[in-house]
Amino acid sequence: MSYVRPLISLLLLGFVLWRNLPGALLCLKPGMTRARKGSEDDKGVDHPLFEQMDAELAPLGFQRLGVHHEKAPLRPAVLSYDYVHLAEQTFGSAFRYGKHVRLYLLTPFHKGGFVLTADHKRYGNERDGYLAGGVPGATPEQLLAAHRRRVERLKEQGLGVDGELSLDARVEAANRWFAGAGVREIRLRHVNAFLISGIGLALIAAVLIGVARSL
Repeated sequence: MSYVRPLISLLLLGFVLWRNLPGALLCLKPGMTRARKGSEDDKGVDHPLFEQMDAELAPLGFQRLGVHHEKAPLRPAVLSYDYVHLAEQTFGSAFRYGKHVRLYLLTPFHKGGFVLTADHKRYGNERDGYLAGGVPGATPEQLLAAHRRRVERLKEQGLGVDGELSLDARVEAANRWFAGAGVREIRLRHVNAFLISGIGLALIAAVLIGVARSL
């Protein structure tokens, strides 16, 4: 029997599985992503990007806070460029997505609550203690205005804003989001990878069983 076809099939299926495995792991356990505090001297920090964000956010009242890294299993770390608006008690974070720069605003509340507003498409999510969504194409000024309205809605529910606004607090908020409020969104974002990985494993098993029977 020729083993060329089964070998090619296994290689192709292995590639598909490898590409989707990180997403499948996140679908199973969203809290596996961890954030850690970084430094502006870290390798890979894009200083021109920081200057660009300074020019866009400083006129709105944001101050540069620093950087943090978000690392998911089997994926490179994502570098976030962080800002804080003291009067609004809100963090702003920018990151590179391909050739684009994406920005989102995050206001942590007590008892695990969050308001998250992004300038790009993302899953809308509204429930007690949590409001999240995107305003694709919004300028930073428009994004802040939309975010402010959402923060007021959550305050009307009787929740108080978490007053700690340091870089350490930003990292802690990220980890709380991964383990709590963001679980549903992370699972939805990666459910296709989970399904593809499951199908890939089943097909690999079928190929191996077929080879074993032919021996």
